[in-house]
Order: sequence, then structure tokens, then C-alpha cells
Amino acid sequence: MENKRLISVKTKQIIDGQEETIELISEGIYYKDEDVYIAEYDESELSGMEGTRTTIVIDDDSLNIIRRGTTVSDLKFKKGESHTAFYSTPYGALEITVSTNKIDIEADDNGAKVELEYKMQATGLEPIVNELKLNIK
Repeated sequence: MENKRLISVKTKQIIDGQEETIELISEGIYYKDEDVYIAEYDESELSGMEGTRTTIVIDDDSLNIIRRGTTVSDLKFKKGESHTAFYSTPYGALEITVSTNKIDIEADDNGAKVELEYKMQATGLEPIVNELKLNIK
């Protein structure tokens, strides 16, 4: 059963020693599909990904962020693991490696809270340290 929810995504990135924080709140849907919870919302102009639908798949110990539209990616996060993915934007495509340092997940039928710390590195570039806090209520 789909339920409308407020989905808050707060990200903090450290690039070349400079910290940048972005917080977005969107209305979306949240539901359970077999053993996982799924949240879906449309990105806005503020995120720089207008025209993109984001789907977040929340499992007991992992998280997938799937984007389809003007931005296309499938990022997988699981503690202690690294995943390589293609990240395609209107400005070009990159191959990136995501290494998850920390992932805390609380999810039930009422909503979810996720805290994630990871490094993202594109081939030939310095890694970017990221923190993501997801709150669905």
C-alpha cells in the first residue's frame, strides 16, 4: 500500500576541505514491497536534477538510490563494501566508486531514518566525503 510522506534528504559533502550542506524536502510515496521499504519522489530544480525520479530501496543493512530521468544512476550502499556505478547527467557521464563507511537504518511501516557516511570517487579525481541523512515521515 502506497502512502504519501514527507521525504527529507540532507547531504553534506567535503570537497577540497570545503563543506557544503544541502537539505531538500519533497512529498513522495513510501511503501513496503516484500522485504524492503521503498520511497519515491521527484527531484526539484533545487537539487539540480529536475526531471529525475528518485527511488530509494531500504533493506535491513543496505540502501540503493536509483535515479531515472535527466540524471541516471544506481548507487548501492552497504557497510564495508565498495560499488562501481555509472552516473549520467546532462553534462556527461562518470564512472564512480562508492565506498560505504557507516550505515544506520531504522525502517518500519510508519517511516524511516537512515544515516549514511561514504566516499565517492570518479576516475582520476580526488574522493569526496559524504554524509546523508534521510528522514521519511
